[in-house]
Amino acid sequence: MARGVAWMIGFKVAERFLSLVSTIVLARVLVPADFGLIVLATSLIGLIAVAGALGLDTSLIRQQNASNEHFNAVWTLNVLFGVGIGLLAACAAPAAAWVYDDRRLIDVVLLLALARAIGSLENPGIIGFRKDLEFDREVTFLLIKRLAASLVFTIPLALVLRSYWALAIGNLLSACFAVALSYVVHPYRPRFSIAGAGDLMSFSKWLLFSSILQFLHGRAADLIVGRVAGASALGAFTVAQEIARVPANEISAPVHRAVFPGYAKLAADREDLRRAYLRVASLLVLIVVPAGTGLALLAEPAVAMLLGSAWMAAVPLVELLAFNAVLNVLLGSGHYVNLAVGMARSTSCVLAAHVAISLPLMLVLAPARGAAGAAAALLIASIVVAPLSFALLAKAIRLHWRDVWAFMWRPALGTLTMSGVLITLRSRLAWTDGVAARIGYVAVLVLTGLAVYAAVVLLLWRLRRAPDGAEAWVLRKLRDALSVVDRSPRARPARDR
Repeated sequence: MARGVAWMIGFKVAERFLSLVSTIVLARVLVPADFGLIVLATSLIGLIAVAGALGLDTSLIRQQNASNEHFNAVWTLNVLFGVGIGLLAACAAPAAAWVYDDRRLIDVVLLLALARAIGSLENPGIIGFRKDLEFDREVTFLLIKRLAASLVFTIPLALVLRSYWALAIGNLLSACFAVALSYVVHPYRPRFSIAGAGDLMSFSKWLLFSSILQFLHGRAADLIVGRVAGASALGAFTVAQEIARVPANEISAPVHRAVFPGYAKLAADREDLRRAYLRVASLLVLIVVPAGTGLALLAEPAVAMLLGSAWMAAVPLVELLAFNAVLNVLLGSGHYVNLAVGMARSTSCVLAAHVAISLPLMLVLAPARGAAGAAAALLIASIVVAPLSFALLAKAIRLHWRDVWAFMWRPALGTLTMSGVLITLRSRLAWTDGVAARIGYVAVLVLTGLAVYAAVVLLLWRLRRAPDGAEAWVLRKLRDALSVVDRSPRARPARDR
């Protein structure tokens, strides 16, 4: 699990760097309305796709004695649902264009529906990499796929076409490349069969319900903002989400992806599972809480530096969504434990509660406040649902609030101290024009915040006699990294001299 976390975090750092570069380049070439149109089409297809969101990869990972029949069933069901979703989306395209009063949606939906159908042909053997904890092979596949999508297809097309067509065509070409690559990197060759579907579907029925709720939780805001505020506001909302997720979701996602197979193997021993969860959660809190808070505090200079003045409407959205992303990490870390022990219904309950709160709030706030109202609705719902999420997790692994407080109080105090310093520093530093000056301004704030947070947390950790927790794990990894650098061939001649 630890090796998997290291591999997946390394991949996510590389992917996030590529995504950030891609977003910056595309934001400079395209306009918010271009992003909004693609997001709207993607959300409409996603609304249809929830009917086939069975979570088959999760079921396959939980299946301890998975055979070729199970892999064949996953591939067959994915293809059937992928083609069906593509056809339904194509049929619904004219109606979508009429509802949103934008005929461009017809062609874009047709192209993205074709990409969805082609993507369903991907080799299910890729899931085997994760199931067998072969994260190095999975990361190789994912990284090549991501590099091609950004650098080979989307960015060059955007520089040439300078319109939303670059995003749509890039999506199609990326899907074709990913399918071909999946059969190159894994020798498994699936065949059309549903013989093993029964074993998978017994667990997937709850995952289907969770997927529907997950869509409403993640995509309902896109549909509502696009309808009441237009494509331009939706584009700003989408890019704000992309930025807000960097310090939170993009750190937690690779960790959860890596540890879930380990959780599944520990499910029979709840005490071992509890200890594993506490180690993972303490590491996420140590990193995600200060990173998300820091981004919210520095949203204005970050957006101005990265995207330019045309995107300043995204600033209040980043502020709200960054805090929401932190809360989602804390809530989501327990979902994977519930899934590992077979309590998929608990995950569905949390998502259902979030949707039941956020959707009515969006329908009230979005018409009056636009995209900011939708962001506020998501944040309020996450705050209200947090106690329910903890209660269900506590039931699954006999967790007490003292266990959580033991690893949360040091990062919480460190983050509060860092926030005070950053607010004070921002009031005294002048924000000037010029790329170099703005980069220097943001760099000073980021480095100062990092230094203050690290100093406070390490001081509190030492005062507690250096318990074996997330801080100890991070320090060990830093020492290991420094020892590798010290033993490198380039370091030896300098030391010898």
